[in-house]
Amino acid sequence: MSQKARKRKPKTKKVLYKDKNWYTISAPKSFNFKEIADVIGVENNVLGRVIETLLYDFTNSYSDISLKLSFKVINVNEDPKKCETVFVGHSYTNDYIRSLIGRGSSKIQIILNLKTLDNYIFRVTMICTTIKRARNTQQILIRKIMREILEEFAGSLNHEKFIVGMVYGEFQNQIQRVAKTIYPLSSSVIIKSKLISIPEGGVDKEYVTKEEDFEIVEVPIKRSRKSEMRRTERINVKKLQRKTRRSPPTETRKAVSAEESKSETSKPVSAEESKSDTRKAVSAKESESEKTE
Repeated sequence: MSQKARKRKPKTKKVLYKDKNWYTISAPKSFNFKEIADVIGVENNVLGRVIETLLYDFTNSYSDISLKLSFKVINVNEDPKKCETVFVGHSYTNDYIRSLIGRGSSKIQIILNLKTLDNYIFRVTMICTTIKRARNTQQILIRKIMREILEEFAGSLNHEKFIVGMVYGEFQNQIQRVAKTIYPLSSSVIIKSKLISIPEGGVDKEYVTKEEDFEIVEVPIKRSRKSEMRRTERINVKKLQRKTRRSPPTETRKAVSAEESKSETSKPVSAEESKSDTRKAVSAKESESEKTE
């Protein structure tokens, strides 16, 4: 008997189009059970499928069009043809991430595994970009601020409120508020998140809106002398964004210097200046005559 005959798999019955059904996929309770997609298939094929949608579909705000949300189907109801999902992560588009990093700036990135109050574990990737290139000591301090604030929020919030603060930018705003005292930042964004583990019996228990209030987190910072920002950088941040003016060409410089020299020679001499010149000349002649004697 040949090896090909042994490796043959039993033929499976092909699923016809008439045997498939349309299923409506809805978001979890933390997103108010909003319907996000309609898919076709069999129950076994639909279960475990990951659906991507934009945050724009929930907020109708054009600023949220570059953020993608991912939901995974965990339960299929055959009678109403509806599927329950769970939030498994989010990510920004590549072109948006590239637009955050400018020439001559520093990108400070951190990847953390965060455990929420109800034992959900998320892997979070965050970046902070500076206006100009920052020192290594400043980057270390900003990275420390990012870690401490994210760990503080994760340890004190349930996963529903943690997702809202992560997606709608509350955590990023608080990190930027503290980190800009070390060095001016142009952006602070959680670019990616992924759900790693769910506790047994974990379900969404409440719906949290984006207007939910979050406590302000204060982080004690011990600055070194090298990490401290100059006073001019702290006060005049706009100067770092201005382009330096180009110096005029050499021909214009020569023309300006020639005009200045002409204006100096063409100035009229006053009577007092002429008298002082004659006095100086007489005193010089007297000193010469004394030397000769």
